[in-house]
Amino acid sequence: MEDLAPQDKTMAAVAHLSGLAGYVIPLGGALVPLVIMFTSSSKTIATIAKQALWLNAIAYAGSIIGVLAYMSLVGIPCALGLWGVLAVGAVLLPIVGAIKATEGKYYRYPVVGFSRPRLGG
Repeated sequence: MEDLAPQDKTMAAVAHLSGLAGYVIPLGGALVPLVIMFTSSSKTIATIAKQALWLNAIAYAGSIIGVLAYMSLVGIPCALGLWGVLAVGAVLLPIVGAIKATEGKYYRYPVVGFSRPRLGG
């Protein structure tokens, strides 16, 4: 059973992967999901873009916390562990979401994900 409308599969995959734009374009990980969120006519696509935006916001905040922790000798292992978790999560979750989207499934990111909007997906 498909969760996404057939015409939304490609755009859902693009919305998931839009968060990875920050690795190519400075602040692209925030700007691209914002553009998709505000220009999409589908509530489901806007929600997926919102997830990508929140994931990147948490990754940015976690990176800053890691930098602060790295400044102390005791915090260095914590910072390295945090950066490792953030790196895996910020890259892996959008890819998994895009794969699920191409299969027609709505993928909710753990912790930062939003439930699928009810009416008018």
